[in-house]
Amino acid sequence: MNEQTTEPAKPTSRFFSLRLKIWISFILIFTPVFVASYYWFYQYTSDRVFQTITDDLQETIQGAIQGMDKEGFVQLYKEESADNPACPPEKPSADTPKDKNGYYPEDNPLYMEHEYWLKAVQQIEPQTRMYTYIKGIETGEIIAIGSTGYFREPRGGFRFCQRYTSTSSNIYNGLTAQVDAWEPYKDDFGRWITTYAPIIDDNGNAIGAIGVDIEASYVEEVRANILRSGAIAFIISYILIFLLVFWLSGFLTRPIIGLAGVAKQIAEGDYSYEWQEDSGNPRNFRDEIDTLTGVFKVMVDKVAQREKTLRARVQQLEIMVDRSKLDKQVQEIVESDFFQDLQSKVQGMRNRFKKEE
Repeated sequence: MNEQTTEPAKPTSRFFSLRLKIWISFILIFTPVFVASYYWFYQYTSDRVFQTITDDLQETIQGAIQGMDKEGFVQLYKEESADNPACPPEKPSADTPKDKNGYYPEDNPLYMEHEYWLKAVQQIEPQTRMYTYIKGIETGEIIAIGSTGYFREPRGGFRFCQRYTSTSSNIYNGLTAQVDAWEPYKDDFGRWITTYAPIIDDNGNAIGAIGVDIEASYVEEVRANILRSGAIAFIISYILIFLLVFWLSGFLTRPIIGLAGVAKQIAEGDYSYEWQEDSGNPRNFRDEIDTLTGVFKVMVDKVAQREKTLRARVQQLEIMVDRSKLDKQVQEIVESDFFQDLQSKVQGMRNRFKKEE
C-alpha cells in the first residue's frame, strides 16, 4: 500500500507597503511623545496661570491694605458698635435669620468711604471679592466690617458687625499672619480660593484683617479653557504633522517603488524601461537611493546585454544542432539497407545503359 505524503502548506504573507510601514512606525513612536509633550504643556501652562492668579490676589490684598484709611477703619467699628443694639455683645443664635446678623450703616460716612475703597480696589481685579473684619468676641470668631458684596444685586457678602465662625481656621489666623488658601474650599457663600492678611496700623499693631476671594469655578474654567484650546491645537497639529509624514514617506519611497516596478518588469523579460536622465544642473546632494538607482541601471544594462548575447549563442547552437541532426539523418539514410540496395540497382542500371551504348 502506497502512502501519500503531503507537503506542509506554505504560509501566505500579506503585502505591506514600505510607505505604510514608515507612516505607522512614526505614529507608534511619536504619538507617546506628542501626548507627553501635550501633558507637560498643559501642566506647565495651568500651573503658570494659577501662579499668576495667586500672585494677583496677593498684590491686590497688599495694595488694598496700603491705601486703606486705617484710623477710619478703627473709628468706624468703635462708633457703630458703641451702645448699638445691631451690634450685640452676644452671638446670634442658630435660628437667627441671616439678614438679622449684621446690617449696612449707610448713613455712616466712614463705612461708605471704606466700602468705596474696597470697590475701587476690586475694579482692578473684577473676579475677586473683598471683605474686612476684626477679631470676634469668642475664640475662632470674626466680626465683619466691610464687603464688596454691598454693591452686588442683590446685596451679599458680609454685613457690618456680622459675627461669623468658619469651619476652617484660615480666616481667623489671617488676623495675625498672611494665610493663603489655594486649595478650593466651600463655605456658606460658595467655593473659593482665598488669601488673608492682617491690617497693620502705623504703630505696627494688627487692627483687623482683609480677605480676597476668587471663585474656584473661575480657576477651573481657566484650566478647562487651557485644556480645550490645547487639545484643539494638539489634534490639528497632530493631523497636519502625520499628513506631512505620510506625504514625505511617499516622497522618500517613490524611487524604491519605481525600482521595484522596474525589477518586476525585468523579471518578465522586458528591458524596455526608459530611464529618466537628469536635466539641467546635477543634484548637489545625492543619497543611497541615487546610488542604488545608478547601480540598478548598470545592472539592468548588463543583464540585457548578457541576455542578448545568450540568445544569439542559443540561436547558433540551435543551427548547429539542426545541422548535426540533418547530417545524422542523412548518414542513417545512406547507411540503411534500403538505400544500399537502391544504390546497387541504380549502379546496375547505369552499367546496362553503358553496355547498350
